[in-house]
Amino acid sequence: MVGTMVRASILILFLHLAGCSSEMENQSAEFVDLLTVFDFENGDQEWEGGISDFPVGYEDSTEYLFDNSQVPVLLPVEGNGLSVSADNPHGDLFYFFKRKVTDLEPNKKYKIDFEFLVYTQLLTQSSKPSSDELYFKIGAVNYKPELKKTIWRNSMDYIALDVDKGDTNSESGNDIINVGSVKEFTSETPEIISGNTFDFIIEAETDNDGTIWLVIGIDSGIKSQLNFGMAALTVYYRKKD
Repeated sequence: MVGTMVRASILILFLHLAGCSSEMENQSAEFVDLLTVFDFENGDQEWEGGISDFPVGYEDSTEYLFDNSQVPVLLPVEGNGLSVSADNPHGDLFYFFKRKVTDLEPNKKYKIDFEFLVYTQLLTQSSKPSSDELYFKIGAVNYKPELKKTIWRNSMDYIALDVDKGDTNSESGNDIINVGSVKEFTSETPEIISGNTFDFIIEAETDNDGTIWLVIGIDSGIKSQLNFGMAALTVYYRKKD
């Protein structure tokens, strides 16, 4: 427990020094209905990982690795994190983590804020990618997101996560929003993405059991093997009037 609290404090200090938001002082934990902190030191903490947005018929050849292991040494925190990695030959993959959250009031709308430390790293690189090819998305729904067959924008049948995250990599959806693109890429070092969503509106209404599902992911247009990782996360839930 001591290790968890220390590591969480390091994350909050890191985000504060980075100047993530002018509203941080107004987002104090005393004004939230529920606060959860994840540092992944003792396992995946009930998070699941996977990939979506690939053509029907490629299920057997579309492999990914979901892991709970030590984060890269260049990150500002130490210890374990979550990661999902896969090759992206079609240039459409969505790399994601999802988790069920309980202990909320049934059939109530909540504003949900995230403080995050995630990273991406190219494991192979066929060509130099640009900043319009990799987008970090985050949100919540009141049902378990599942992979389902859908007709994609190019009229092909695809396997996609059944959440609205936008029709293109750069767009936001009603469920999952785009909070920014990754600007720099290198196959040698991870690209760190840290900050919060205090300036965004992310809301979800709980189901009859007071449950929602969180979704965090990277929408990638890069035809390379990518590793998407999450080192630490704090989530704030505020009930709407």
